[in-house]
Amino acid sequence: MLIDQRPTNQVVTPAAPATVLHWPVLDGLRGVAVVAVVAYHFGRLSGGFLGVDLFFALSGFLITSLLVRESATTGTIGLRQFWGRRFRRLLPAVTMMIASVLALLSVWGTPAEQATARTDARWAIPYLANWHLVASARDYWASATSSSVFTHLWSLAIEEQFYVVWPIVAWLVLRNGPRERMLAAVTVVGAAASLVAVAMVHDPAVPSRVYFGTDTRAFAIFAGALMALEPVRGMLGRWHERHRRAASALVASIVACLALAWAVGGDHLAVLMAGGLAVHSVLAATLVALVVLRRNGSSGFLAHPILVWLGQRSYGIYLWHWPVIQILRPRLPDTPAALVDLLVIVITIVVSEVSYRWLEQPIRRRARWAAGGRATVATVAVVAVACVAVLIAPSGRGHVAEFDAASIGLSATIATFPDVALRLTDQQPKPQEPTPEQRTPEQRTPEQPQPQEPAPEEPQLREPVRLVATMLWVGDSVAADLEPAVTAALGAAGVAVTDGAVDGARLVTSGAADPVELYTEMMAENPVDLVVVQLSLWDSPFSVDELRWSVRWFHDLVLATGADLVFVTPPPVRADLIDPGLDRQIHVVRELLGETPDRVRLFDASAVWGPMMLVDLEGDGAPDRKPDGVHVCPQGAARFAAWLVDALDESFDGITPAFPSAWADGDWSGSRRYDTPAGACVALVSS
Repeated sequence: MLIDQRPTNQVVTPAAPATVLHWPVLDGLRGVAVVAVVAYHFGRLSGGFLGVDLFFALSGFLITSLLVRESATTGTIGLRQFWGRRFRRLLPAVTMMIASVLALLSVWGTPAEQATARTDARWAIPYLANWHLVASARDYWASATSSSVFTHLWSLAIEEQFYVVWPIVAWLVLRNGPRERMLAAVTVVGAAASLVAVAMVHDPAVPSRVYFGTDTRAFAIFAGALMALEPVRGMLGRWHERHRRAASALVASIVACLALAWAVGGDHLAVLMAGGLAVHSVLAATLVALVVLRRNGSSGFLAHPILVWLGQRSYGIYLWHWPVIQILRPRLPDTPAALVDLLVIVITIVVSEVSYRWLEQPIRRRARWAAGGRATVATVAVVAVACVAVLIAPSGRGHVAEFDAASIGLSATIATFPDVALRLTDQQPKPQEPTPEQRTPEQRTPEQPQPQEPAPEEPQLREPVRLVATMLWVGDSVAADLEPAVTAALGAAGVAVTDGAVDGARLVTSGAADPVELYTEMMAENPVDLVVVQLSLWDSPFSVDELRWSVRWFHDLVLATGADLVFVTPPPVRADLIDPGLDRQIHVVRELLGETPDRVRLFDASAVWGPMMLVDLEGDGAPDRKPDGVHVCPQGAARFAAWLVDALDESFDGITPAFPSAWADGDWSGSRRYDTPAGACVALVSS
């Protein structure tokens, strides 16, 4: 609808077309930004993901400039025309990419790829991908944990949400005349609100909330928008005219700062999440405004034909490069990385050029086949194809690998790791206090220390001390993966198990987690002879004092019920997720061993898993661990359960271990956990 508040006898000038405002240097900036993002996804530019903030600033600047110019020229803003141009520009290319990738994965994709792609596509088409990632707490900096061919569409979702809301705000403010200053004030309020949102929701344990949230990332868009409005635009323009040399120096300084941030940003995520993104956004928006002022944005190094060419195709390059990376890399494991990257670049450029020439531009420019209502028909048709593709795409579920029950006995595991045995010891390692830069498991980067060797040197098995008939199993999501096998194995050994494993559970109170309430209620409702706790990496970031208070509180709670207490070390995680803080937990537990040696024990599960994370412990094609490098598949759960039963039998009476063949083939391996995410435990191709 074209909303116009002027008298009906006034001639209405047609709304300014989307192509009125065009500065070649901004195409060049787009080219630089997309190169940075691609380089980051290749693993060759630590902070290249900050190129997305430059895209945000560009969008805010360009769209606001367009809206202000249209209002000044015609006296109104044609909302229907604006949204029509945006949809024609964005929807056909992204929906065609989604439909094509889903079709490709339906034929050649793995179950895990099919499942995540189908789910993410459902959120990507309505431009809600960023909130889907927030809800699933997906970590952008550890994409190997939960990668998807459509993860990158979160940024397009934020921009499209801006395109829907901002024109309405601009129309409301500008409908009664040129009131750019008022719109600038609204923009400042919006930017301030975004910063407040960052401060309110920032949690070092969940950086994805700040990074993916529309409210928290809107600051970059508002910064760009402010540069297009009076009084900032006028003030900057006058200063530029009077101090051209200083302006050139400022541009060079900003470029240097952005280059530095893009080079090392990935190593300082805590700084970026705590306000560094806002500083970067201000610099990016200022650069956009300054390069436009220089010779009206038509010259300079950013207007180089190559950069302009890349910038004009940056949308298609951004859309296609990530799916190509995700599909190609796993299928070329033995090919040199540089050669794979080159192949990705070639395929991306070719597909992007095809999309640009024969889809994006014809619909956008209303070519003969896309003129009039045909453009709308073409856009709707492409979107419909993508929606149908999402509906009929394979779900990827139901591919959990089977395993041989005879291969999971303790003897086979120890044979795999001859230098590792069951260890029950009071030896205390020197605890390590967390550093200011220490991060939670979701924030770990490849620069973290390599897996530490188990500290104990000599096994010291305790004598059986009491009868155990009931047990409470406690822990986080990894323990929840293990629980079906633990329940089956101990049930066959004559012990009734109560499941107390909860996703995200920890012993230290943090944020919304309240272990005091959780475990007090759990212990009251489930009187047992024994409580077995698998230590959680969620507790690793906390100090020794915090851990000591929480673990002792839990220890007192358990012992007060008459139950004994066993702590079990967690399985090792992949190298970039390792947190040395696990040593602090073990230190605190060993303190309790010395104080109540007859009631508390510590089991070292490295006898099962070995000293470092392996997806397939014996190379038999049935995975023991999920590809996220953290969680567990049925075979691994069965290995652990068989070991745990034997370990408990060494320390307690009333346990009669059964051969794995008596319980390992039960229904427990069909738990939904082992197909979450779908395809996570699919059979591996034996090499």
